[in-house]
Amino acid sequence: MSCTRRGFLKTVAGAMVGLGLTRLEPLRSFAAGTVSTGSGTAELGGPATGPFSIDSLRAQAVQAARFAGDETLAHELSEVCCWAPAATAIRRRPLEVQAKGAERFFSTFPGGDQLADVLVHSNNTSFKKPMFSVDPDEMVERHYEMLKKPQGSVHKVVLTPQQLAERGQQADLGLMLDRPTGERLAATADRAEPMWAALSVLSGMMLDPTDELSKTLTPQLSLRREQDRAIARMAAVRYSQVVIGAAQRAVWSDVIGEENGALPLLHLTSSGYLPIGEENGEYLLVRLDGAGDRLTGYQTGSV
Repeated sequence: MSCTRRGFLKTVAGAMVGLGLTRLEPLRSFAAGTVSTGSGTAELGGPATGPFSIDSLRAQAVQAARFAGDETLAHELSEVCCWAPAATAIRRRPLEVQAKGAERFFSTFPGGDQLADVLVHSNNTSFKKPMFSVDPDEMVERHYEMLKKPQGSVHKVVLTPQQLAERGQQADLGLMLDRPTGERLAATADRAEPMWAALSVLSGMMLDPTDELSKTLTPQLSLRREQDRAIARMAAVRYSQVVIGAAQRAVWSDVIGEENGALPLLHLTSSGYLPIGEENGEYLLVRLDGAGDRLTGYQTGSV
């Protein structure tokens, strides 16, 4: 497994700790392991057999591509060794093909419709040239509404990466589940396998956006400085927490509530705004391409 891949999985693990996911049994056993493939690479841990095993998921991906009407993609997915090259192959297709295939792929998962949305947006996230555009004020408002949390006077603020040297260290994304909810999730043991299956797939979708995030930050931050390296790590963890939080709330949507408060944050991310969280009465976002609040003509982030 490459150093890039290993470092990325450490970022994913850090994001899970921040969301409290690793406190849930029986997820710990999956978190501690990886699944070896015939090519010598490794996947995020998960069940070895059954409908949510790596082999079964790959077969389902091929079937989903055929369902979407793309036999060439089906052949490509049958040849790939892991989810990262699969993500690249999928990303080259039109959004409507991606959405149709994702809906089919996740049709047997709890929260499958939401997981399909997570896959399409996470796999098409670009911080340099965002494919989607949304009204950031509206997305922050929807985030609070879906969490059933009063927004009060909290307002959105868009920062540059350099401003994170002074801001955002104590920011809260608002995705950590409270203890009673966590206890209900822990009692729903049958969700462990689909949750880890979803994370296995999404880890491949997140790899390129995470790498691009690092490369986009590099010219703006001097990564020779410890403080700037800490900012870059925080940004990568925040991105991972948004995607993983959206997947978590999707899989347990009937336990937590059908409205997924992480999806507006995911749509912000795929539109070029990285959510940092609430701090001192402000909800902080970072815009990496310099556009900031000058964007106009917002479109929906949904596909």
